[in-house]
Amino acid sequence: MASTARADPYLLGPEDKLKIRVYDWRPSNNDAHEWAALTGEFVVGASGNVSLPLIGEVPAAGKSTADFATLIGQRLQSTIGLSNRPDASVEVSTYRPFFIMGLVTTPGQYPYKPGLTVLQAVSTAGGVVRVTDLGLLGYQRDSLVTRGDLRTLAVERLGLIAREARLDAELQNAQTITFPPELTSQSSSPQVQQLMREEQLLFDARHQAVSSQEAAIGQTKTLLAAEIQSLKEKTVSLEHQLDLAKQELDNVNGLVQKGLAIASRQLQLDQNVSAFESNRLDVELQTLRAQQDISKADRDLADVRNKARNDTLNEISDVRAKLAANIEKTTTTQGLIYNSEVQAPQAMAAQIGSITSKILYTIVRTVDGKAQSIPATEADAVLPGDVVKVDRAGTSSDSVTVVPQGSVAASAANAPPTTSQQP
Repeated sequence: MASTARADPYLLGPEDKLKIRVYDWRPSNNDAHEWAALTGEFVVGASGNVSLPLIGEVPAAGKSTADFATLIGQRLQSTIGLSNRPDASVEVSTYRPFFIMGLVTTPGQYPYKPGLTVLQAVSTAGGVVRVTDLGLLGYQRDSLVTRGDLRTLAVERLGLIAREARLDAELQNAQTITFPPELTSQSSSPQVQQLMREEQLLFDARHQAVSSQEAAIGQTKTLLAAEIQSLKEKTVSLEHQLDLAKQELDNVNGLVQKGLAIASRQLQLDQNVSAFESNRLDVELQTLRAQQDISKADRDLADVRNKARNDTLNEISDVRAKLAANIEKTTTTQGLIYNSEVQAPQAMAAQIGSITSKILYTIVRTVDGKAQSIPATEADAVLPGDVVKVDRAGTSSDSVTVVPQGSVAASAANAPPTTSQQP
């Protein structure tokens, strides 16, 4: 196959970039005229045609550069109506890429170079993969990192559980926190002890803060109640004085009518009665204001309690959402560990097979619109657009795929049933 590939001329195909020059000889000027519009770089499109100025779409796929150059001259001659056919030169400036897949370090698409062989293609892709290249060390490293993440999630979960217990105690107005067995069973752990101690201290501090606000408001209410009592006593005293002033005014009015008292005395007593009534109204107004202040203190007390309860409800809702996310992350992390330690190595071993087995090369080439699989050797030629497959005897890159490292989808889909893990 190699000798045949070298003997046959290169046939153009989509994605080939061509350098085209078109010129003709003009005897009148004794000079070669270059067609500037048709000179430059052009790309063979997906349809296999090259779009050229003046002459439009020209089929190129499946033709050699010489045949395509002749076709350009013929098209230009017939389109413009020239007596002589112009000469054209076509050179491939950039070949369409080739592809390599299977047991190579870096499979993918690579630019083609003339004279490329299978061995050179494999070298371009980093060579045949070794056991370490497929990631045994990488999987071990990923496993260690993921297990560290799992321990972190476990510690985070314990902290959230302790926090949830403290918030539940606050909602129930308890005097102390009742921690769940998941924490108390590990109370010998210094880390768990610290978690419970910190939550208890925070619980006491917040309870003390709310109690202090309630006590301050209660003290204000006590003072206001005492003020109201004093005002009531003052009101009684003012009413008694007002009654005496009215009686004296009535007596003086009788004496004034009999001519036994002067009018100025009557006026003075009348002013005294008005002053007592005004003082009584002031005391009643002060009493109403004190009662309003007591009502405001009651509202403030309710606000303090409602705010503390709402803050606790919001916080416990956030904690429970974080707990749910923690459980989901833990499940995913366990799946990643299973993938790194079990599934990925198994899939890798299935794909690599025995390290002593023979390397097999296959070239998938499109001929007349049909894909053909051609067994190849290291010395066989690779053409642009070819797909080079590298396998070991007894394996197939089409049937076995290594699970990508860190693939959450693969981990979640293939992970075994999870169990609760402690740090």
